[in-house]
Amino acid sequence: MPYDIDYTPTKVCGDFMLSNSKMRVLMGPVGSGKSVTCTFEIVRRAGQQDKNAQGIRKTRVAVVRETARQLQDTTIKTFLDWFPPGICGRYMRTTKTYFFEVGDVQCEVMFRALDDADDVANLNSLELTFAWFNECRDIHPDIVDAMSKRIGRYPSKKDGGPTWYGMWGDTNPPTMDTWWYYQMEKLNPEDGVSPNNNGWAVFKQPSGRSDKAENVENLPDGYYDIQGRSEEYIRVYIDGEYGLSSAGQPVYKYFRPDYHMADETLEPIINGIRPVIVGMDLGLTPAAVIGQSDPRGRALIFDEAVSFDMGIQRFARTVLKPLLHERFSSAPVTVVVDPAGVQRAQTDERSAIDILKAEGLKVIAARTNNVTARLGAVDDYLMRHVDGDSAFLVDPRCTALKAAMMGGYRFHSKTGAIEKNKHSHVAEALQYLMLHIASVSEGSILLARREVKPLSAVGWT
Repeated sequence: MPYDIDYTPTKVCGDFMLSNSKMRVLMGPVGSGKSVTCTFEIVRRAGQQDKNAQGIRKTRVAVVRETARQLQDTTIKTFLDWFPPGICGRYMRTTKTYFFEVGDVQCEVMFRALDDADDVANLNSLELTFAWFNECRDIHPDIVDAMSKRIGRYPSKKDGGPTWYGMWGDTNPPTMDTWWYYQMEKLNPEDGVSPNNNGWAVFKQPSGRSDKAENVENLPDGYYDIQGRSEEYIRVYIDGEYGLSSAGQPVYKYFRPDYHMADETLEPIINGIRPVIVGMDLGLTPAAVIGQSDPRGRALIFDEAVSFDMGIQRFARTVLKPLLHERFSSAPVTVVVDPAGVQRAQTDERSAIDILKAEGLKVIAARTNNVTARLGAVDDYLMRHVDGDSAFLVDPRCTALKAAMMGGYRFHSKTGAIEKNKHSHVAEALQYLMLHIASVSEGSILLARREVKPLSAVGWT
């Protein structure tokens, strides 16, 4: 059956789609329609493929995202929202593969996440027509290099070969100390000055505050309001400018003590139903951060527990359990730990999780140990607002956490990697807490699906 969609690209998005550069990036503010444009670029390019001997236009594309959660919640959702299974083809959830079939067009869309070992291994053996890196600034250059060797290999020469092949990405602006920045600005990473003509063609959208801002008609009023936003957030996510170098800078760059620190003690909701969550970093210097998601969708951070040169069992008995008994004795408590906590120690047949459970604690492993996902879970709440208030609020007694978030937990000034120091443990405990809160919150929201309307497609060719 025919399937028409009401989609017209904006100015920059249209320029991006019409470009035949083998390597392209669509860069702009958050909410500017980048992912939707790249979704349609798949279908548009598939429709331009020459017919084979059987009269079919056959293509294959890999869609790559940093984490499985991001892939499922954003990338795949966007694609299925616009091209529903049963109308435009078939979606195989087990393999994360969509078989787009409309008219004489057949395109195999393979969704792959880089925190899935099977997906990464599979990427190295694919034969593709083209590839899309969703939020490409998070994609390691080794993956990009590997994919460059996989495109242009489908369909085979005996089946006519690809009419066009290439790679594209969409992204919020990267920081100026990254591989992507040098590629997008066509500069040599060694000196940052001399030109490198092997770079990507960049299509930059205007600032969200500009009168030429794109996709604003599909955004809520005040979407680009700068109130409560840090300068770096405004720079990157609203104005669409490259971020400043992260070297030597705080990891939690969106944290503002005047906005995210509560003036008074925060009290938990004790109703026997809503759990109190303990994020816990393991090792020889265990740390815990205690919080809860409230009915408004805020993350409230009530307390912390830190230690020095103390084993897990001693920490649980002498520090964590007394604190939980004092403030949260009537609430159900769940402890979320590093997934590595399931591993048994060489000096003890029990794992860290076993030890904590033996102390009477309900313990689960965090859904991932991926650093990007952990930091993203915190940043998402730091940038979020609820009815004009911060969606992330910290009790003033959390002095160690405050110190970490104000810059103690930072990037190394030379390597750019996150420093391991005295602030790392409480900061990482917060990450496990927020991963859990984010997972529960996401799972409780029913996302509305777009109504499919029989309208004419515009601007596809």
